[in-house]
Amino acid sequence: MFRSLSASPTLLAVIVTLANAVKPVLVDDTAYLTYAHHIAHHPLDPYGFDIFWYTVPGPAMEVLCPPVVPYWLALGVRLFGGHPVGLKLWLFPFVWLLAWSLRELLRRFARGVEQTALPLIVLSPAVLPMVNLMLDIPALALGLFSLVAFIRAARRDSWWLAVASGLVAAVAMQTKYTALLVPPLIGWYGLTHRRRGPAAAAVIVAGAAFAGWELFLVAEYGRSHFLVQLSDQQPSAGAAAGRLAALIREKYALVPPLAGHLGCLAVGVGLYAGRAIGFPRRLLLVSTVLWVVGAGLVAVLPHRASILIPGNVPGHAKLTLAITVWRTAGAAVLLTAAGCAGVLLVRSRWGRGVRWSADSAFVVGWVVLELAGYFVLTPFPAARRVVGLTVAITVLAARTVSRVNRANPGRRPPGWVLPFGVTVGVLVAALDAYDALPEKVVAEEATVFVQARPPTARAWYVGHWGFQYYCERAGMRPVIPGGSILAAGDYLVLPLFPDEQGFYRPYPGSIVIRPPVGAVEKVADLVWDDCLSAQTIPNFYGGTEPVIGRDHPRLRVAVYRIINRWAVPGR
Repeated sequence: MFRSLSASPTLLAVIVTLANAVKPVLVDDTAYLTYAHHIAHHPLDPYGFDIFWYTVPGPAMEVLCPPVVPYWLALGVRLFGGHPVGLKLWLFPFVWLLAWSLRELLRRFARGVEQTALPLIVLSPAVLPMVNLMLDIPALALGLFSLVAFIRAARRDSWWLAVASGLVAAVAMQTKYTALLVPPLIGWYGLTHRRRGPAAAAVIVAGAAFAGWELFLVAEYGRSHFLVQLSDQQPSAGAAAGRLAALIREKYALVPPLAGHLGCLAVGVGLYAGRAIGFPRRLLLVSTVLWVVGAGLVAVLPHRASILIPGNVPGHAKLTLAITVWRTAGAAVLLTAAGCAGVLLVRSRWGRGVRWSADSAFVVGWVVLELAGYFVLTPFPAARRVVGLTVAITVLAARTVSRVNRANPGRRPPGWVLPFGVTVGVLVAALDAYDALPEKVVAEEATVFVQARPPTARAWYVGHWGFQYYCERAGMRPVIPGGSILAAGDYLVLPLFPDEQGFYRPYPGSIVIRPPVGAVEKVADLVWDDCLSAQTIPNFYGGTEPVIGRDHPRLRVAVYRIINRWAVPGR
């Protein structure tokens, strides 16, 4: 009974949605909320405004934000108001669609093991902490639903259903551009299952519908949002050979983060498939213990204590414990996936009795497409870049387990793999929610101090991501380098993030903003620190390793009162 409940898409979607609802606003949530509130009042003008993102206000067209999720959130704003908790609950249909589509795909390609494989992926670090108010899970849900629809179209020889799957694929692509992999995936299914005509129809419809929205934007704004974002990802000007070399270096640099993030997001999947490809139970158990010990040390040790090989630049390391744990585990996941592909496609002693089939060829090709898409579509490493690949590897692993179990029942995965994989997902989600909490709490604490200002004085803030959202909600204005003038009596809220040079920046990668001596007096120094070293922000959302340690407070914010007029300089 427990297994049947755990494989219920509705129950899994409820768990994921409620876990997401308790998280504060973090990282890119702030930008999507800004678009949603604008669209709620200007539904036919989605990019006709300036957005403050990064350092200075700029055209909304130039910040990566395809329309589907902002429009859905805008509908939630109109119906229920703009509170983040309500809007996160409003995302439930996407989460349910993801769980339902995954169940259908597992039933199609790995019948008999979906009760284990479905919760293993939906409650893993690849999904449970990843929803937020961002684009990735909705795009993945719509993309998988499009694939399910096309598979049914192919089996029923229904051209109308194939066209519908193409329309859904277009919506997925306009949710996030990583879903550009969906039409090739549909085409690959059509090739492997001899349904080339319906596949061509679905792909053509998807491309036409996707282009139709971009043409609307061209007519409205004179340019396409997709092409604007594509041009931002092109190598800098120079000789063709130099640009090619730069592109190769850029993509090669994505290899270590690929392993690093898979070592956290897909660790349960790797163990799940290990027994099916011949790994002894004792080896799986020892590997799990080593992973738990390594991940536990990453969580509690300060960063400086986890450096195994120091680098030549102060503050940098060639090898840390986090790098060792995550990348070793990720490499093992990739090797396990390769082993699963071998079992399904090549006769071996591990896969004795497992016959080749078009379904096996499709699933292996799906993993290859996701792997290629990672390198083609990834501008910078982040955990969300490997979510699609993790899902594909899960389906591959589940199919391998299903097929091998029929021929060799003694190769079933150990019973502890599912609770272990789910526990990892819960712990990563809890850490991510906890790591986002200081930006909300400290911003609210700073608000108490700035409310003491005179009625004519203004409150200013410097910051990004979740901190930006909570400061703006409290009525503070952003500091614009080269544009803001702070008057005597104003208040300034300034986060202090240490960087490698020992200076302080308002957020990673920004310019340094330091009030001049004599222009301000410090009113408060707010610090959030704790004994847990592990952090997910910002590296889980834009770094080479999903979880790392730290040597500084989780967040430190200074509150200043302006005593002399200060014109904030530009770059």
